[in-house]
Amino acid sequence: MNRKIIIATFILTIISFSSLMAQFETRQAGIRMGYRGGIFYQVSHDAGNAEIAYNGMLGFSNNGIQLTGLKIVYETSIHEISPDLVFAWGYGGHAGFMYDDHVKFMGEDYYFPNDRFCPMVGVDGFASAEYRLTDIPLNISLNVKPFIELTFPSFLKVYPWDFALSVAYVF
Repeated sequence: MNRKIIIATFILTIISFSSLMAQFETRQAGIRMGYRGGIFYQVSHDAGNAEIAYNGMLGFSNNGIQLTGLKIVYETSIHEISPDLVFAWGYGGHAGFMYDDHVKFMGEDYYFPNDRFCPMVGVDGFASAEYRLTDIPLNISLNVKPFIELTFPSFLKVYPWDFALSVAYVF
């Protein structure tokens, strides 16, 4: 567990140092706390009536690592409730691996004689409600990231309800 914390701190430090000289409010780094959580870095820019963001997330689960990339579109805010509440949708994919002695498939457990290296690839969706705090550089988001994943040797996982709470520092 300590190794994961050291790797996460190292990656966030590198990302932070790369932009210390120019403070843009179009970048954020944070943590996503859910079934497939992890640390993330996001860059966004205006595109017409919307804001387009590219999100990269590094997650740790099942003694493995997953790298997720998402394209997120922020296009709707409800000014009647709050001008700082923004809704978003997006899509992307992930790849990674896990070490495990069993895999669940369609409600059944399949056990291996010992831990097995299992590479995985998947497709992700994304929807969120994000509140942008204006007094401090912080965003809080309630989001869902459903995914379909193929884990080798030949197991398909469909997970439609990966809800999470994300907190990000904006810089």
